[in-house]
Amino acid sequence: MKSMDTTDLNLLTEQIFRDAAFGLIVLTIVLASNAFLFIQIYLWYVRSCAILLNAKNFSLIMRFVVAVLLMSLVQVASILIWTVALFSIGLIEDPRSAMLFAGSCYTTLGIFSDLLPQGWKSVAFYIAFSGLFSFAIATSSMISMISIITKKIYKTVKKV
Repeated sequence: MKSMDTTDLNLLTEQIFRDAAFGLIVLTIVLASNAFLFIQIYLWYVRSCAILLNAKNFSLIMRFVVAVLLMSLVQVASILIWTVALFSIGLIEDPRSAMLFAGSCYTTLGIFSDLLPQGWKSVAFYIAFSGLFSFAIATSSMISMISIITKKIYKTVKKV
């Protein structure tokens, strides 16, 4: 086993800071856009349910399905943001491979092989962090939406 000298340590430090700078910038863009869009979708859902005071349960559930589909599109857009970031700075040469890698990391499935060049391997962590946090925000939004459906259905059942 080779011991690490100061040149190796300096190179490692530079790579860690470079990866962190790139990863945190794109992570911030993804999380900020996801939080904004998830909140907009949630508010649309709340307003549309409030308008429908005597709505059928099916109508409320279909609005929930539309909201979930919109949140899924936001997640796909996040993968595309990572794809553009990876491809635009030349980390992955092929856009399709960049997308598959970004999607694999973002969803934390890890089913696509690591295509990042040596020295850039920790970028995958930042892609995974953005996916984990984005899925957590989406999940909490969906749980809140389900509680709205449950309250409306319970009020309907209680009246009968």
